[in-house]
Amino acid sequence: MAVGGGSADRRAEDLAATGDGSAGAWAAGAEGERRVAAHLSALPETWTVLHDRLLSPGLSAVNLDHVVVGPSGAYFIDAKNWKGSITAWEGNLYQHTGPRGSRQSVSKHREIAKVHGMAAYMAAEAGMPVTPVICLAGQHEAEFGEPQFIRGVWVTSASGIVAWLRSQTHRLEREGVERAAVTLMTSFPSTTTDKDLLAAIGAASQASGIRRRHGRHPKARVPRRPAQVAPVAPRRRGVLGRIVRTLAALVFMAGALVFAAKVIPTLILGGIADAVSASSPPLATPRAATPSPSGARPTSTPTPTVKGSAAKPRATSAPVVPASTCSGLTAAQVGDIVGRTVHPVATRAGCSWGTRLDDPSTVVLTLQTQAEYRPSDFQFVSSASQRRVVYGMAYDNTWDSATALWVATGQPIVGKQTTVTARTNTHVVVSSKDLKVTDERARWMARAIAMGVNATP
Repeated sequence: MAVGGGSADRRAEDLAATGDGSAGAWAAGAEGERRVAAHLSALPETWTVLHDRLLSPGLSAVNLDHVVVGPSGAYFIDAKNWKGSITAWEGNLYQHTGPRGSRQSVSKHREIAKVHGMAAYMAAEAGMPVTPVICLAGQHEAEFGEPQFIRGVWVTSASGIVAWLRSQTHRLEREGVERAAVTLMTSFPSTTTDKDLLAAIGAASQASGIRRRHGRHPKARVPRRPAQVAPVAPRRRGVLGRIVRTLAALVFMAGALVFAAKVIPTLILGGIADAVSASSPPLATPRAATPSPSGARPTSTPTPTVKGSAAKPRATSAPVVPASTCSGLTAAQVGDIVGRTVHPVATRAGCSWGTRLDDPSTVVLTLQTQAEYRPSDFQFVSSASQRRVVYGMAYDNTWDSATALWVATGQPIVGKQTTVTARTNTHVVVSSKDLKVTDERARWMARAIAMGVNATP
């Protein structure tokens, strides 16, 4: 079984070998995970602790530092080895660094939102509530004081994590804990799992529609605060009973892995995707309006003026990318729009570009085009009904909040000097944090990509 900090250590070694300056941050993160793992080892036998698990096996390298399940339920614990002191103030979390005379304070609201989103994704995948926890593991972690509930996430110190977990209201008996542990083990395998098996699991998950589409906010089942339920004392079992249950769990896991490796590919070829799509019929995409010869706004239906429907770009006009599909975009064309040197990154759906070739953790822009959309794709539904581009928030490959754009087929994409009619349903996600740009600038970039990919060849 993987130990705390394993994948972060490997990442730090790879970056150090290439001279990347971020290797130190990854090494510090690994050390924080080991500190938290050492504290969690003090939990009694009624608890199961998993370290270094994959959030989306076969689809993403994003890892879960610690997954814990016990009588009070399941928890996602994210270790944070932050420098300086950490305090809570007016419903937010702040990091303070530097001497008193030049002290700097930084809000950690992005990290809180990221942890909450990952726990929500886990809850949807595992079919059980998952409580998100940030566990402070820096040198001054003990100064944080009592655990606090901030923006839907519990924040506690590493030295106090075990006492806090054991103080939570009991909800599950021993059998329930064991069933939950098996579900979490199989839903979120170790980062050391065989790569071929992970690829099979990822392909099956994507084909069967189990995984959420990239850029969609998963339906949250994260408990806001632990409900006040009368404690249920776990029944004591003999040693023989524990051995039998452990063996049964191992047999179940082995069977699940064999199923994923051998049976699922056959099911995929047999048409799982067709069965899933039949359960939720797609919406017919509207017929594209015919633009006027002058390239002005389509005249078949008046376009309502909606605030925010087209972000105002900077002085430079959006480059026109002569391509009809996302695969036709070149790295140079995308780089001109985002102002960075980018390279293509292999992905299972759509196209992605990052600052390093085929490194998913460096992706700064993703693009997906599709012929149809479903009733649950409310952004495309809104785009079609309101005849405009829809902007919003999504998550990038590293689960940081990003700027997103959706436009349905036949709807106008209004630029500074021209208007392009969308020839396909288009979804763009721009990692504004990694690009260090404002949301307004990221919207301009997303719109430039959408205009380029939908431009008449």
